[in-house]
Amino acid sequence: MVPVVGVRVLPPQPKKTVLAPVPKNFLKGLNSSQTEAVTHGEGPLLVLAGTGTGKTKILAHRIAYLINDLSIPPRNILAVTFTNKAAAEMKKRAEELAGDQISGIWVGTFHSICLRILNMEVNSLEGYTRGFVVYDQADQLGLLKSCMKELDYGETLFSLNGVFSEFDAIENRGDVFFKDDFYGRALRELYDFYKDELVKRNAMTFNDLLLLANRLLSEDEEVCARCQGRFSHVLVDEYQDTNVSQYRFVKTLSQCHQNLFALGDDSQSIYGWRGADINNILNFESDFPGARVVKLERNYRSTTTILGIANSVERKNLRRKEKALWTENPEGEKAVVFKAGDSADEARFVAEQISRLVGSGDFTWGDIAIFYRANFQSRVIEQGFSAGKIPYKIVSGVGFYQRAEVKDVVAYLRLIQNPRDDLSFERIVNIPPRKIGKVTLQKLREISKSGGFTLLEAIKYSQEQKLLPTRSLGALSRFLDMMEELRSEAENQPTVRVIDILLERIGYMDHIGEDLQRAENIKELLAAAKDSEDENLSYFLDSVPLATDEDRADSENKEVSLMTIHAAKGLEFPVVFVVGVNEGLLPHQRSASTLEGLEEERRLFYVAITRAERLLYLSYASLKAASGGTYSTRRSVFLDDLPPEHVVYESRKKEISGQDSDRFSDSSSKTQDESRGEGQRLRPGQRVTHYIFGPGVVKRIEGKGDEAVVTVDFFGSEVKKILASFLSA
Repeated sequence: MVPVVGVRVLPPQPKKTVLAPVPKNFLKGLNSSQTEAVTHGEGPLLVLAGTGTGKTKILAHRIAYLINDLSIPPRNILAVTFTNKAAAEMKKRAEELAGDQISGIWVGTFHSICLRILNMEVNSLEGYTRGFVVYDQADQLGLLKSCMKELDYGETLFSLNGVFSEFDAIENRGDVFFKDDFYGRALRELYDFYKDELVKRNAMTFNDLLLLANRLLSEDEEVCARCQGRFSHVLVDEYQDTNVSQYRFVKTLSQCHQNLFALGDDSQSIYGWRGADINNILNFESDFPGARVVKLERNYRSTTTILGIANSVERKNLRRKEKALWTENPEGEKAVVFKAGDSADEARFVAEQISRLVGSGDFTWGDIAIFYRANFQSRVIEQGFSAGKIPYKIVSGVGFYQRAEVKDVVAYLRLIQNPRDDLSFERIVNIPPRKIGKVTLQKLREISKSGGFTLLEAIKYSQEQKLLPTRSLGALSRFLDMMEELRSEAENQPTVRVIDILLERIGYMDHIGEDLQRAENIKELLAAAKDSEDENLSYFLDSVPLATDEDRADSENKEVSLMTIHAAKGLEFPVVFVVGVNEGLLPHQRSASTLEGLEEERRLFYVAITRAERLLYLSYASLKAASGGTYSTRRSVFLDDLPPEHVVYESRKKEISGQDSDRFSDSSSKTQDESRGEGQRLRPGQRVTHYIFGPGVVKRIEGKGDEAVVTVDFFGSEVKKILASFLSA
């Protein structure tokens, strides 16, 4: 695990004795394991909270217990999670238990908490001043593109999205390291230039919030001492999803008092591709000596059948914490595994089953969700739903704050608050149109660069030196005057009033004309400003890049939901369909070549299964269309892990019981018994074939049976470690 270095740690504080007894009514509704977690005294605690075991309830009761029973001042409690929605729910439930006593507690996402600390300690941040802005992804891409152009990095060699992903990955790893080759040195130069440009604009990225907060804690002893002294209790939700930077942050804050309450589920660690490190939860006891572990295994969501399937699937992973979900809910119906001819046949099956379920009167459209591994899979499902007149919605798309008209208004607000924000300047200098052309803007950029000015300052300098044509200078001067007037009028005004003044001054509603959707989005922005916890413009702008579309999602659900499995985490539905349970999709071909990748894919399958409350359908196609033809595909190896007593197999021809399911396998796929014995039959030097990497030679075998890990040399092209069940002799 990454060590925390360069941090001044306060001397250990004496342990407090827990004197206050827990009121009986406070524990009402908690089971014994939940009570044990909530009433934990001091020191590190890991709560292994299986899916559907009442995770949010535990966090809320823990907060109330700290305040009511241990007399911990709310200002000394920090609770962090990953979404604004989860943070709001946690705070709301804690308020219901502790009432007004909760005032002063810090509850928020990792990024919002870091932003709050950075705002408080901005004087310790070199190059930054009050009013700094946080760029969202679109803003970052715009700046990065500008930096690449400045350094003459052509997109033939350096893809904009590729470079952005590379920078995002190294920052999530918490280790800014580039290879010492041509590409690595070029990336290092671009990265440094990009970061310098951010500082010049008094701007940060989403990742910077954590990186700069960690830098302050590690390099500034006074800031570190203030933060460690303030937060005597740190609670972390979804601990399995933490990356290196988030791990460092919570470990540093809790290093003095050791009161870290971490709640998570290793079985739901599915974000390794964006930096989440499952080792943070697997190694909790070694990272925090003396830590206790409490397991929450009673599930309140799903049937016994669904949990039996989930446990059987999850148990196949080697890197895991031992636990098993159970419930007092009814046994429920068996899960259906459907073998389709092709993806269109699969879509027809799903549409037919949904129509039947809703037609029975037992379910509504909104009770049903369709999960898939990759976004492209939704197309054929949508076609089937359109043909069957099934109402549906795609749970994804453009977030509210990414809509063009909303970004326009927010860019004006950012420039009002931070005159150094050249990115916002460039977005709105000609919105609505002011006859400021590209040539004029390019000249203004050159003046800005040569004089070391911001673009607004470059306008003033151009006025004094008469560096631009009269007509162009007139248009820019009017824009400058308007921005200065807006900045003056915005002082001490609530955000909603500032937006009102802005819209009227620039005539933005006339600009969007009769576009009712865009007008509704502007009204929604005004409503968001009015509903803001703090009417201050700075607070409102801080919240914008931290918001997600789900934070403003419509609570009414009158349509079938279509989404990726990753998007489904945290949700639950009475009926769940998981489509495309094929090799190459689930597990995805990009991940199936390593043990770590394969196990994360299995956890993803587990997450999909455990979203279901009553009914579960799993389907796969035998044929796939490609390049004008079709070819055979294998059903997922994960289907071999399903317990026969909980599953029924169907196809267009007949229904097959779970006990006879082996005879239902694809001809290109091994039976369950054959797969289980494969690792024992293989030997070094033997020729094998993988459905993606082709033929190869076995170099080494570790383990036995279907869990055997085989090192294969694919005839000089690459050497990979593959599970035996993925190889054919």
